Amino acid sequence: MVTKIEIKQVSEKEFWIGKNKASLIEKNIIYVIAVGEVTTELAIAQIEVHDILEAMVDGPVNYLIDLNDAGKSSPEARKVWEKIGENVKKSKLALFGLNSVARMLASFVMGICGKSNQRFFKTKEEALRWLREE
Repeated sequence: MVTKIEIKQVSEKEFWIGKNKASLIEKNIIYVIAVGEVTTELAIAQIEVHDILEAMVDGPVNYLIDLNDAGKSSPEARKVWEKIGENVKKSKLALFGLNSVARMLASFVMGICGKSNQRFFKTKEEALRWLREE
């Protein structure tokens, strides 16, 4: 049985995707708070919201992803995430979180994309500083 993921737009630049949140916090930074395990349906819903937010940005988009409360991704969801790595509009990807699942997810994301414009940080502040660098 496929579970429909609720997408709720709470403002022009902020969405809730199930328990997860995605918002455009600066002119070119999309902030994602990942909560819980990621199913295929959740990954597809997140990409739908990311596409909406990316359309609001002129030029390259940077992602700030909070993995502190993230869970594992299903194998099917990981295949969906691989499509994000193909997005030519994405510029930098900064992941942060202190738990072991966060570190595992970060290494997976960086591995599938294999680019030097992705880094893992311990804190949100460190990640934002790097994203704001020209």
